This record gives sequence, C-alpha cells and structure tokens, in this order.
Amino acid sequence: MNTTNSLKQLWLGQLPLREAFWRWLITYDLILNLFATIAALTLVLAEAPIILAAAVHFLPLPYSFFAATGAWRSANRYEGNPLHATGAKAIIVMWVVILLFL
Repeated sequence: MNTTNSLKQLWLGQLPLREAFWRWLITYDLILNLFATIAALTLVLAEAPIILAAAVHFLPLPYSFFAATGAWRSANRYEGNPLHATGAKAIIVMWVVILLFL
C-alpha cells in the first residue's frame, strides 16, 4: 500500500482504528512534533527571530489536525468495544489540545 493511498484512507476513516490512532496520530505526529520543537529551540538558541521559531514549532499542526480527523473518523466506524472508540476520541481531543498549547 502506498503512502498516498494510506493518507486517503486515513482521511476517510477507512483505516482500522488501531492503525489510524497509534501509527498515524500518535507515532508519526509525535515524531514530527519532536523534530519541529527541536528545530524551534535550535532557532531560539541561535537567536533567530522568535516569530520564525514559533512558525517552525507550529508547522506540524496541519498534519496533526489531519491525523486527528482521520483517527476520529476511524473511531466512528469502529465495530468493536464502544469504550475503545470513546477512549480514542477522548485521547484525540487531549492530544490536539496539548499540541495547541505546548
């Protein structure tokens, strides 16, 4: 399966909840945000304009919203234990709030 097809399936909520949540939202988003934060801190230490550091820090936000939306849609389609879907949605909300304010 190619990445473009996977991203399309993620957006449409067609991926299994486990894959959408753990791979695309948590793992990939965490890696992107970690690199962006390190790059932003490096810019601050290099005395670059703070607006540039802030822009770099928030650069992964579109992907974060994209992955959160896809994981939410996968949770809507989840046919297993409803508590798993509800728990995933609660964590998705917390994840996005944390990314916005940290």
